[in-house]
Amino acid sequence: MKVAYLAMIMIVALSMVALAVSPTAIAPVKPNVVSGVAHPTGRPGGETIEDATVIPALPFSDAGNTCDFVDDYDEVCPYTGSTSPDCVYSFAPEADVLVDIFLCMSMYDTKVYVYEDGHTPGAPYACNDDNSSCGDYNTYMYQSWLTEITFYAGHTYYIVVDGYGGDCGEYVLDVYEVLPCIVECPAGALYEGEVDCYPEYVDDFNGGLNSDPPVYSHVDCAPEIVICGTSGVFPFGDSTYRDTDWYMLTLEDDATMTIGVEAEFGALLGFVDLGSGSFYDYITTAACTYATVSRTYVGPVDVVIFVSTDSWDLGYVCGSDYYLTIDGCPVTAVEESSWGSIKALYR
Repeated sequence: MKVAYLAMIMIVALSMVALAVSPTAIAPVKPNVVSGVAHPTGRPGGETIEDATVIPALPFSDAGNTCDFVDDYDEVCPYTGSTSPDCVYSFAPEADVLVDIFLCMSMYDTKVYVYEDGHTPGAPYACNDDNSSCGDYNTYMYQSWLTEITFYAGHTYYIVVDGYGGDCGEYVLDVYEVLPCIVECPAGALYEGEVDCYPEYVDDFNGGLNSDPPVYSHVDCAPEIVICGTSGVFPFGDSTYRDTDWYMLTLEDDATMTIGVEAEFGALLGFVDLGSGSFYDYITTAACTYATVSRTYVGPVDVVIFVSTDSWDLGYVCGSDYYLTIDGCPVTAVEESSWGSIKALYR
């Protein structure tokens, strides 16, 4: 599972959806294709942490235009070198609360990150540049959405609304409480067996084509297979990596296989073509939402299944649980033979 940094497939894509579903472990390079809105409409957010706009209670919603601010802060999640202006909000919860920070309705290439109790450059509490789940909401699909971030009582959290590159524009910020997403491992399931990822983690367990040499978790065919594992996103050097898990099964005969996943994070699941390193078929699904994808194979053939997060969102903490289901992998029938007939083969 998880990531490896030496051998990686570099897939160039023009849309964030294509980038988000790449089987690579490292976050890809993003083209700067979105131009900012250069007509500020007001300053509802604070310029800095010191004069941040206070969020009095949840749910909270506000709108404005970042072009009227200056560039005070920047964090890598996963893209570097931003010079975009930013504005700041603060929230001090009276009790522990799980929140989403939603910028999907904004009209420019946003970025959002959170500091806990003060400015901690290079070590934000949470950070997201692009969330592919925002794609249904507007044209650009380069908006930000931090999901299931825990805010603890007794601390102050500073939410920075920022942008990619030098982009700025009109934003809509929503901060609201969500119920925790917990995925239980089904009874009788197999376990992946890999350690949880961590900063600078190198995956030599089942990182697939993202490992050097490539390495997979090999699974024996059975009528129904359930595997419980973990994934997450973590910093590696100046970039952001995700824990990618690659499973391999050998089909002896033709078969239609159906795979499914439910996870404590937005998940990406698919069948991978080892020749090109890209997907044959894939799905993405929201946290705690089970979804499946199917493909017909002509045997004999090795089937490679990929499971990971749907983006390089550091809010997807290492050790987050998922379970994978595999149906349609037939077991090759074994003809019954007497011990005498077997011995006769060697006479």
